Amino acid sequence: MSRCGRRMVSSDQSKSIICDLPIDIQHRILELMPIKYAARTSILSKQWSQLWYTLPHLLFDHMFFQHVSNYAGGIIRKILMQHTGPILGFHLVSETRKLSQSYVDRCIVLVANHVIQKLTLDMANDELYTLPVSVFTCAALTHLKLSRCIVKFPDSNRFPKLVGLQLEEVEIDRPKQTTLILPMLETLELKYCDDVDYVRIVSLKLVNLSVLSTYAITFQCFNVNPIFRKIKHLCLDGSSLKKLGSVCPSDRLDVSLNLQSLKICDLKISVKRIMCALCLLRNSPNLVELDIDEVVKVDKTVYHTIELFDYLSKAEKKVSEALKLIRTVRIGKFKGTVTEMYLVQVILAHSSKLERMIVQQKMQKFERSDEILKELKCYHRASPSAEIKYSKTDSSAC
Repeated sequence: MSRCGRRMVSSDQSKSIICDLPIDIQHRILELMPIKYAARTSILSKQWSQLWYTLPHLLFDHMFFQHVSNYAGGIIRKILMQHTGPILGFHLVSETRKLSQSYVDRCIVLVANHVIQKLTLDMANDELYTLPVSVFTCAALTHLKLSRCIVKFPDSNRFPKLVGLQLEEVEIDRPKQTTLILPMLETLELKYCDDVDYVRIVSLKLVNLSVLSTYAITFQCFNVNPIFRKIKHLCLDGSSLKKLGSVCPSDRLDVSLNLQSLKICDLKISVKRIMCALCLLRNSPNLVELDIDEVVKVDKTVYHTIELFDYLSKAEKKVSEALKLIRTVRIGKFKGTVTEMYLVQVILAHSSKLERMIVQQKMQKFERSDEILKELKCYHRASPSAEIKYSKTDSSAC
């Protein structure tokens, strides 16, 4: 057989293999391509044309807007008009190209007519985008991510299947307090949001809560709202942590929490923040994991450092109670400052059940790594089985 003939047989076999794949695998292959190239496959054959028009997940991100002309809005609308079958996921992420309010509204109306399960909206307009009410007709939604927009939740609105809700730089339109009924919600993320405390969320399955730079919750919320007592995994940053104690005294809560892990990002050291962290720990009898992603702005003023050392030295009983069940501690972006070293020393000295401490050094601070590790290993450990793992890389993100 000629070389050309061998190539033809190989090409036919490859074509047959791809065409014989299950339809969901073929869809997945197209979804891994930039949408520009996935659309071009529609000219290959009638089968590929039908495959493109039935793609269940549509992603219009920075790569899409990079490769299209100024008629991006018209192209997206045309794709939606020609689409057949369910649109399970629609993700519109525009970092550079501005889309008009009316255009996005039309897109949402088109998408709402399908059985959509995952919806992402993030637009870089100068003014916040106002979410259309048609979104609240999407009863099949399981994941909703909204960024840089204004949301007005209808009172007693239900998303019966929503499992994950992410709000970033979202402003709540709040003529009055509203109730949002989310019976299946498991994960709630709030980041740089305004007025979210005007929304009362009703959910019996919420286990993951992340609140970053959002002044939405206080210790009083834990006392009166039953959803906070079910959370197993809580992530806060320094500013939200400080806000916790603004309403209720940051010592003891009226209830026990179900927390299993606590993550604190960007912890700006102060006695107030440490007191709030200890309050959460002491009221969480099931908590076994503590993650401090980064200690920021430490050793800048002698006063704050001395004040912290003085408080912790006098609160040894509270510290021991707070850390008595902790088994794993991770400290990220570690710089080796005096305050950070002291915190590690305190944690090791009061964690009687500790099995592993992971210290991940900030990448720019490698010069003293051997010296830091040597000092860490000299610290007294309340748990004889505690191991210290010192890493020079930190790939975590909050």
